[in-house]
Amino acid sequence: MAAIVYLDVDDEITSAAARIRALEDERIALVLPLGSRLATSRINFRLLAREAEARGKRIEVITNDASARALAASAGLPTHLSVAAFEAPPPPAPVPSDAPPPAAPPGRLPTEELGVPGAIGEQPAPAPRPRSEPRFAPARPAPAGPAQPPDDDSPTLAMPVIRPPAQQRPAVPQVGRRPPVRRWPIVAAAALVIGLIVVLGGAGFVLLPSAEIVVTPASDSVGPLELNVTAQSGVTQPDPVNLLVPATRFTFDVAATDTFPTTGIRVDETAATGEVTFSSLNTGSSNTIDRGAIVETQSGIEFRTLAEITLPPAEIGIVDGEFVVIPSTEKVAIEAVAIGVGGNVPANSIVVVPKEENPKRTTVTNDNATAGGSHTETKQVQQADIDAAMGALDAALAAEFERQIADRSGVPEGTTLFPETRSLGTATPSVDPATLIGTDADEFALGLTAQGVVIGVNPGPVDTLARARIRTAVDDGFRLVEDSIEVAPGTPIVAGSIITFPVTVRALEVRIVDAAALLERVRGLGLPQARTILEGYGTVTIDVWPDWVTTIPTLESRATISLGTPTLPSPSPGAAAAGVVP
Repeated sequence: MAAIVYLDVDDEITSAAARIRALEDERIALVLPLGSRLATSRINFRLLAREAEARGKRIEVITNDASARALAASAGLPTHLSVAAFEAPPPPAPVPSDAPPPAAPPGRLPTEELGVPGAIGEQPAPAPRPRSEPRFAPARPAPAGPAQPPDDDSPTLAMPVIRPPAQQRPAVPQVGRRPPVRRWPIVAAAALVIGLIVVLGGAGFVLLPSAEIVVTPASDSVGPLELNVTAQSGVTQPDPVNLLVPATRFTFDVAATDTFPTTGIRVDETAATGEVTFSSLNTGSSNTIDRGAIVETQSGIEFRTLAEITLPPAEIGIVDGEFVVIPSTEKVAIEAVAIGVGGNVPANSIVVVPKEENPKRTTVTNDNATAGGSHTETKQVQQADIDAAMGALDAALAAEFERQIADRSGVPEGTTLFPETRSLGTATPSVDPATLIGTDADEFALGLTAQGVVIGVNPGPVDTLARARIRTAVDDGFRLVEDSIEVAPGTPIVAGSIITFPVTVRALEVRIVDAAALLERVRGLGLPQARTILEGYGTVTIDVWPDWVTTIPTLESRATISLGTPTLPSPSPGAAAAGVVP
């Protein structure tokens, strides 16, 4: 089975290899469009061939780009001009010229028996075919789709076309004798023309044929190589083998001091006190008010009694000739339930009797205002104030450390500091915070000091190691274009005190071409053979004169070769123009 994979212009070698791995077919055709990125490098085709060999598959390339087919062929991959050519069955093998003609199949007559002209002397026998001419023309590629089998297994006979009698030229009757024609002037003119043609043709063959060959050396990409260069504190010199560069620890003395307001408050409060008078209108019995009984103002301010009292029964007396109830009364000290100034109420405002009393038989009031309720607040340093101050000082210490890192005080030029590696030692307070707790004050002063460390790296050696590594990746027979080296650094990866620099480095290589030796190699060769040799070095243009010349002239002055300027791909987007790691 065969599978056909259509690739996009932007598909890379990685995506092509992944699609090959996902297929189970042994024969896989990759269809490449014009300008395919995959077809810009012979290395890509080599990697595909290696991937196919490792997985027991056969990779073939379909493209109408001649240069892409040449690169694929140089990597050992079969190529096709179209999908139809890939799917067509192989052409039949040519029959040798000295092979006997196939025997007539059963049920068919030989040519002579079919009355074919020439078999019975009606037409002259065809001239023998030259030995150099192939007996059979190459079969055209079969169209895509299943082939139609013949009706039987007998060979097909070539039948000559017999002109119908109606198309044959009628014989012209001759009347009398034709007058004699004088042929010698015509023969002489023809001989003169033939002589001139032979002379001019011989001179032109010796002197005129020329060939101008232009070989534009092939260019290819080197890389991209994905490198990881590591910076460590213990490394003193760049290590090109292990891709290591030095890293340096820088130390900074950091301090922060500030004055902080006291938010803690010490509150001193006292309860208001006073006296109330209970009155009883119960004439039948006495009434006892327990200690702690709650009396209230109309607004709900509560007071508790400080002693137990007993109200004797009320008396009945005659006033102005009428019977009246004379209530019994008792005074008792009270204290506000809630401490503070809220217990200071005016006279006659405590009028609500305890809940267990019947307000129709028992009444209460304060003849005088209550007093003595107070609320005093004093600022005092508490633990929360210390905690807030320490948090603020820690932030100020970190900000000061960041400022010193940004100022780069004492850091050599060209060194990059990595704030991710920063660390602050244990902070030391200017005074013991425990001694400040409980101090009455509106504000207090506190400070912290610590030592900070950060790692810095000079990235210059990273660029140097990347350039050295790409030079080792140039293919044999190619030279590196130094100005084309691109070093594109990625975002450094920080893991503790180790810093890794991801670096992508790429360059261009150009085929080394010895023009003089290459010209000597193709002299006297036919144009197709010469082109095949020359295309191994790049894009080839061969201009011959006259047009019928089919070989490269052997005369030194009649064949020249020159080298074109290779067209180098544009630098990749985002790559540093000069290849310098920032």
